[in-house]
Amino acid sequence: MDLSQQNSNFLHKFGIINYKNFMNPKMTITDAAVSLGQTKAWVASLLTERDFPYFKTNGLIYFEHETARRFFQFSFTPRVIVFQIVKGGTGKTSLVYEFAIRASLYGARVLCVDMDQQGNLTHAFNQDAEGLPVMIDVLVDNHPFESSIVQVAPGIDLLPSRFENAMLDEVLRLKNLPLDLVYREPLQGLKKHYDVIVVDCPPSLGQSVAACALSADYLLAPVTPEKFALSGLDIAYQSLEELQESFNLSISFGVVLNKFESRTTLSQNALKYLQKSPKYKNKLLKNCIRSSQEFPKVIAGNGSIFDALKPTTAKEDVDHLTRDLLEIAPPLQPIFSTPKKTLAQSLLTRSSPYLKRKKASTKEFNLE
Repeated sequence: MDLSQQNSNFLHKFGIINYKNFMNPKMTITDAAVSLGQTKAWVASLLTERDFPYFKTNGLIYFEHETARRFFQFSFTPRVIVFQIVKGGTGKTSLVYEFAIRASLYGARVLCVDMDQQGNLTHAFNQDAEGLPVMIDVLVDNHPFESSIVQVAPGIDLLPSRFENAMLDEVLRLKNLPLDLVYREPLQGLKKHYDVIVVDCPPSLGQSVAACALSADYLLAPVTPEKFALSGLDIAYQSLEELQESFNLSISFGVVLNKFESRTTLSQNALKYLQKSPKYKNKLLKNCIRSSQEFPKVIAGNGSIFDALKPTTAKEDVDHLTRDLLEIAPPLQPIFSTPKKTLAQSLLTRSSPYLKRKKASTKEFNLE
């Protein structure tokens, strides 16, 4: 039984399947070809040869999570990735959201954990957590961790959040729960069901955020090119250093520069500072996330930047981030033998057998 089937059984036993969002994320054959170091014709041929479900819109071919899982067959090393920075407005939640979606389009099984009492990640997935158990219910009422999980899209599950999670610090203190185990044990245990578990922390420090950091295999700090964000980065890094020393743990740390605008002095100065800083120069991801209005636009419409087929800088940047975090290094060696060219020509010139049932429900977002 593969991981996808195991996870489906796991959710049907413990969790809830709750598709309420309108997103329809897509992996184009162009992007698939780039990730494998192959041609579009090669990818198109393989889809036909293996009889994988695909879709065709206005001459553009794409596929979704289930096909991606069968097509790529990546062997991921399961990891808990925590997004944390002591500063609001850095675009952290948008990055978590789009990273999770892109990871699912590479075939990864993703669990998102919303630890921010504002519940922005929960709202991005169009979920109402009022009737759902969240982390505070797990700690106070001993609610089973697994039954708090909701399936929100193919390949993506969510542990939602609501305002009551603001009391997590107080509960952890009153119950004297071990910070190095309270989140780490359940999250690390769930890695047998998921390829990546991504945690969205509130932009603050406290016992709950510390416990999130201690649960991580990798902690990523999104920082924007402004003074207060860089100060927040210093605080987050210092806090992690102290936690690692106190609990004798080693947690990898990375920095991604978000909302980067190459034409502004602020962005250039921030980049130079991070590149030259003894603390951060070896932790800075090689690709920035450029400033784009696509992120807030699509979330406002309960969609994703990967719903549209048109190439954009936002999609390119999140794709680079996803490859970095999933450790997909392009170009990859082909997984299958190269199909015949005639099959590619056939696919590129005819309609998909799956197109008719999909065409009516496909919703494109105009992001221009």
